[in-house]
Amino acid sequence: MKNSISSAAEYRPKNFNDMIGQDPIVKTLSNAIKNNSVPQALLFCGPRGVGKTSCARILAKMINGMIEDFEYNIFELDAASNNSVEDIRNITEQIRIPPQIGKYKVYIIDEVHMLSNQAFNAFLKSLEEPPLHVVFILATTEKNKILPTILSRCQIYDFKKVDSESITKLLLKICNEKNIFFEDGSLSLISEKSDGSIRDSLSIFDRLVSFTDSNLTIDEVTFNLNVLDFETYFRLSKLICKRDIPEILYLYNNIYNNGYDDLNFLDGLLKHLRELLIYKLGSSDKLSNYSNELGKKYFDHSKDMSDETLISMIDIINDTIINYKKINDKRIHLELCLMKLASIDSNKKKTLIKTSELQQNLDNHSEDLKNIKVSESEELFIQPLKKNISSLSIASLRFKKSIEEKDNDLSKELPYDNFTNNDFNKAWKKFCKSEKEKGNTNILSLLKMKQPSIEDNNIVINTFNKMNFKEMRAYKSKIESFISKELNNYSVSVDIKLSEESDKKSYLNMKEKLKIIQDSNKNISSLIDEFKLRV
Repeated sequence: MKNSISSAAEYRPKNFNDMIGQDPIVKTLSNAIKNNSVPQALLFCGPRGVGKTSCARILAKMINGMIEDFEYNIFELDAASNNSVEDIRNITEQIRIPPQIGKYKVYIIDEVHMLSNQAFNAFLKSLEEPPLHVVFILATTEKNKILPTILSRCQIYDFKKVDSESITKLLLKICNEKNIFFEDGSLSLISEKSDGSIRDSLSIFDRLVSFTDSNLTIDEVTFNLNVLDFETYFRLSKLICKRDIPEILYLYNNIYNNGYDDLNFLDGLLKHLRELLIYKLGSSDKLSNYSNELGKKYFDHSKDMSDETLISMIDIINDTIINYKKINDKRIHLELCLMKLASIDSNKKKTLIKTSELQQNLDNHSEDLKNIKVSESEELFIQPLKKNISSLSIASLRFKKSIEEKDNDLSKELPYDNFTNNDFNKAWKKFCKSEKEKGNTNILSLLKMKQPSIEDNNIVINTFNKMNFKEMRAYKSKIESFISKELNNYSVSVDIKLSEESDKKSYLNMKEKLKIIQDSNKNISSLIDEFKLRV
């Protein structure tokens, strides 16, 4: 039985033109080779499966100007299993010997962060001053674990995750070359599942090709990847638009019973709503990963929701994901999230207005205001307000006038019973007692500090410092409400004052005290002079 080569090995980049998603690094290294200025120590860092080792091999071949027979010049070391001081010493002894073929001996050390501290220290001198015929290329997924002394001796290249669109193009190329059937959207699902790793995407692709017998349908791909298909998300979002909570919960019950992961489900719904928002805003050409029939479905469905509603939904799902680990009952947590999504009132939400349309709307509105005809009575009412208010609609003036009239009517109906000082003192004690029962000890101590006085239905409360003044100010409306109700007189008001007089005792120094004693008794001065006393 003949073993087939994996796609990751078969489609490994052979030159810089084959590198995907790392254009800035490729350009920098190409210019360095062109100008004969390649550094002798380089560090390639970034996520797994984005081409760090492949780029190192390509660079090694290009600086030696060879296509084949490069094994004698390129030495690869896996630091995960060769991380001792002895392994590094073997390298330092080998680098003294010049290459048999080509110009450089290139040492590629993969997963270099796995080296021990002793091995790093043994490597420092060789890395800082290697022979002219040696180039070190270090590769790692965890740059933070490498000693700063190593980082300072290397030229660092940060590899990034590969975007889904570039990975999808690579998978599309492989399908066309190998005559593999695929449905629209299936390759995009593989790309998104790989999370920016080309190696992971090719590994998933090989598995799915075997599972589906080279027939990559949406149903088969979603089933194997344990993700929901597009139709389920479309059905769910349509039920959310209809606010059909029973059907939403029934659909989620089927999803839950089929064993789909909750976070994968939420992540898929999040991406689904993002696509709807993109098509709603008319940015599908630049931001969407889907096209053809699937893109048309997103475009048609986006008409059913406002952009503001979609943003609110995305925000709700994001909060649900953040709090997921804190909740004991995960199912109820997700069901609550779905019910919140179905409860958003899109009719009360305002849609986002593009900046280009805002000025036009304002201009049209100003023209409408100019055409409003005002009656003579309204002109008389508006005239006094023109001095202080630059622009005010007639509708708002009428509303304000009606509110003021209602307030006046209410004020006429409120009771104003007469009361005595004794009545007030009883009401005040009752208020203090209620605060004591509520446990408000701090404010109670302020209330009892000094008995308030009442002058012409105005309660005057004196405070002795700014802190007490602020605390009592915060309680002003509560005091007014309680006392007015107790006295059945709603003209009572509260006035909090900061007393200028201080009850604090003034402290005198020894000389000041002595002077007071001398003034009161002249014999004291004679006694001080006779015995030559001093303070």
